[in-house]
Amino acid sequence: MERALQNYIEELKSDVASLVYSEGEGTSFEDKFTEYCIEVLESIGKSEGARVLSYIHPNSQGGIDWKINGYCLQDQYKDENGKTYYTTLNLFITNFVTDEKNAYNYNISKDDYTKALNQIKRFINAALKRHIDYLDSSLTELNELGKIIGKQADDFDRIKVFFLLNGFSNHEKEKFEVANIEVQVETWDIARLFKINESNSIHEPIEIDFEKFTDGRKGLQCLQVPIEDEMYDCYLAIVPGEILAKLYKEFSNELLESNVRAFLGQAGKFNKGIRDTIREKPQMFLPYNNGISATAESVETKIENNQMIITKLNDFQIVNGGQTTASLYHTQKKFKDADLSKIFVQMKLTVIKDREQKNIEVPNISRFANSQNKVSELDLSSNNPYFIQIENLSRKKYVINPENRNQSYLWFFERANGQYRETLNKQTPAQQKKFKEQNPSNLKFIKSDVAKFINAWELEPHYVAQGSQKNFVHYNKKIKELVEKNKFPGENFYKKLIANAIVFKQVDKLFGRKGVDAIGDTSIKALTVAYTVSYFHFLTDNRLDLWKIYETQKIDDPLNSHLKQLLVFVYDHIVLEASNSLISEYAKRESSWKKLQETPYSENLLEILKDSFITEEERDLREKEKEKADNPIEDYIFQVSEIYKLGIKFWDGFRYYIDKNSIQGNFACMSAFDIYMKIRYEKNFVPADISFAKRVLDFISENTEIINESKALSKLEDTEMPDIKSIYDRLQLISKELWDKALAIAEQTKLFTNIETANAKSVRISLTKKELIKEQALLHAYKSLKKLKKFGIRI
Repeated sequence: MERALQNYIEELKSDVASLVYSEGEGTSFEDKFTEYCIEVLESIGKSEGARVLSYIHPNSQGGIDWKINGYCLQDQYKDENGKTYYTTLNLFITNFVTDEKNAYNYNISKDDYTKALNQIKRFINAALKRHIDYLDSSLTELNELGKIIGKQADDFDRIKVFFLLNGFSNHEKEKFEVANIEVQVETWDIARLFKINESNSIHEPIEIDFEKFTDGRKGLQCLQVPIEDEMYDCYLAIVPGEILAKLYKEFSNELLESNVRAFLGQAGKFNKGIRDTIREKPQMFLPYNNGISATAESVETKIENNQMIITKLNDFQIVNGGQTTASLYHTQKKFKDADLSKIFVQMKLTVIKDREQKNIEVPNISRFANSQNKVSELDLSSNNPYFIQIENLSRKKYVINPENRNQSYLWFFERANGQYRETLNKQTPAQQKKFKEQNPSNLKFIKSDVAKFINAWELEPHYVAQGSQKNFVHYNKKIKELVEKNKFPGENFYKKLIANAIVFKQVDKLFGRKGVDAIGDTSIKALTVAYTVSYFHFLTDNRLDLWKIYETQKIDDPLNSHLKQLLVFVYDHIVLEASNSLISEYAKRESSWKKLQETPYSENLLEILKDSFITEEERDLREKEKEKADNPIEDYIFQVSEIYKLGIKFWDGFRYYIDKNSIQGNFACMSAFDIYMKIRYEKNFVPADISFAKRVLDFISENTEIINESKALSKLEDTEMPDIKSIYDRLQLISKELWDKALAIAEQTKLFTNIETANAKSVRISLTKKELIKEQALLHAYKSLKKLKKFGIRI
């Protein structure tokens, strides 16, 4: 565990540092750590659409009066009178230690812990009492947030403070009170972040102590269904309405499984039928209502008077009946005459005993338990074949490093949480170094990033502005339709995706850094960037040459300059149009996006930047071009490359490992020896070699320790092997003009032998025709072209 924790800390440091350095020197490490934590909390359903909003207000002695690092207004609710308000206010305060010795490795003292909470407490108190009226007008978002908090005050069902720190805490404060309003506190330190990262969970488990929520601390009576199954147990119970209302007040949408949460959305629809039954016929609620379905990971029970009683549930999730639960709470809050003491709800509780199956079966239960089409259409699983295909593409598509054309790297798609770190943990220190060089952490991207980049391209910035989870749900609906039509991403889509990632990241960088060169309030940077990218594509009819950007991995200076100008224009427009309202909320509306589309821009970008665009015909052809999910030639090259990456020392030792150990899989020593000999004496593989090696690769992916055990059996040196897939991709990027120049120089200087010249020409023709090229031909062509470096031939 200690090693795993240390590896996580190193990855976290790297992730935060890459977020900082991607924006340039001077960017706040505290802000980027806050951003990282907010992403984690959003991914597990703790918050939705949260934003970094950092401000320190000094006191008269030069210390800190109050401080805030971020906020989130969520669970928007509309009652039957049409009044709309937010039921949940989340605030974030961060304690970030920067010195190298203690960063990510300190224990916060009780005094520092209390001092930080008092700083956010003073902000809440001032905002609730509407005393924050002295801030500079340029702090648009902070001013509007203060106004909303003061205006809503008692309308908030819950106010939560998330205390974030890049160290460890032994202190825990569950709540405090401000202006007669209860504020819940959650402390998120390195240990808690690590625990979530290790579990790969889509939410933090909720533990329900039913003795705490029931009168007389009796617990919840139940009946266990007499079914014996290794995967699950099932219980039936009648739950008092008061208990469900209490649970919803404390946990809100965290109670709801992700599919149900996505279905209910932020509208918080008030079910009038449920409301009327509660108020007029509470005794009939049980026969009228279908009840709720729930899941848990474990259950604690006791027997009293021959009756089974549930005392505790771990990882409790409502998978059907979210609207019933929410309506019970809101009816009680709105109507003082609502008597929940007569309300009872039937509950079917499924306890998943197999942890490996939990993340698969809970969403399945949710889909099948719900009759609403909107829920059944959603599949938020990482196992979606669409994302699996993106992952496969990201492991094969090497691109040029624009800062060093002699280097290639990969954009690493993390389909499941922690894949990057898990891959690193399986490797030796030397392999880890190579992996990081080829897969830089700043080019790692996740599912919500895919949704962000593509939705901006498809002119839907108002969804991007709703936060990563809401935006992803919207995107997921679209890809669900594509999967049903058997349409999967291929090379064209991947190029479009990565090019859009480059554009998005560059516009984000152009916005600038807080307190240094920012064009405006950095708390609204993310939504301004999304709107700018979409507005640019709107103005230019989606004709940007994404293929060119993908191949060069950069944006040229003229385009860069005009994107900066457009960014300022969009920022000014949004601030002006959202006057006297919270900009982050304004940007979520489709009407706000339409308003920008209707606003003319003074310059004709298609004319000014014509070299950056393709024709309408080319655009349409690319959009209509059939995606190729499989590429036999590339797949062959990739397989060969993976064989070489294991190294000659492994293949030499593996033949001894097979002989020494009894292993499943029908592995023959001679087959391993054949591969060893082919690599050592630079011979091409035959189909039998590829077939055998593929089985070996699959085998060691589940038994990674075999790599080092096999190498230990070999007496050879562990030499670095050529990356054949990277070489193949680099040769593909050589233009016709550069090939002509290279071959002409080779002929004039006589640096190539006749065989080398013939091989280089053959490889060039095969690349042009997209024909299969054997590995030795690729390697020798690459070595030959490297001889021409002093003549300016760089590949």
